[in-house]
Amino acid sequence: MIEFTAEQIEKAERLLQHIPGGAQKALSRSMNRAVDSAKTEASRKARETYHIRHKDVLDTIKVSKSSPSDLSAMVLSRGHVLPLTKFITRPNKPQPAKAAALRWNKGRPFNLVVRVKRGEGGSIKKAFVAQMKSGHLGVFHRSNKNRLPLVQRFGPSVPEMLGNIRVTDAVERRATAVMDERLDHEIKRMLEGQT
Repeated sequence: MIEFTAEQIEKAERLLQHIPGGAQKALSRSMNRAVDSAKTEASRKARETYHIRHKDVLDTIKVSKSSPSDLSAMVLSRGHVLPLTKFITRPNKPQPAKAAALRWNKGRPFNLVVRVKRGEGGSIKKAFVAQMKSGHLGVFHRSNKNRLPLVQRFGPSVPEMLGNIRVTDAVERRATAVMDERLDHEIKRMLEGQT
């Protein structure tokens, strides 16, 4: 959680006391810059730890910005567990049964390799990539010896990734630094007569 210190609020009010609503405007603008940077930093840090695309992270993040009358802002991530195909899978598309059978005959069992976290991962026995009639591509395994039903395999959700302590600490540090820097910038701007 990031918030202004009493000293920052007092500084803005003291320096901008001759501008009606000036302190609230400066505080609100700097907080909005901080939440924008928090969103970007969250995606960057998640991608440093996990094999996930930038877009897949940003799609789950919603930002509510502050206003001079309401000096609170929020960065919130909501989402479900992600199919393993959102991470690194080898092979990453359905393999013809003939190719899998050839690998098996040469003494090499067909194992799907998945990497979710950087520096980790490995093969998943008896898993395979399949495309459903709906067009959905996923990693599946059979729940018994019969052909059906298929069970889809999943990785973590984006909120879980962002909940990683390394990610949250980095996001808070970056947002706090941006908020401090931008508050000074916004105060200077308003003192120079720019609104």
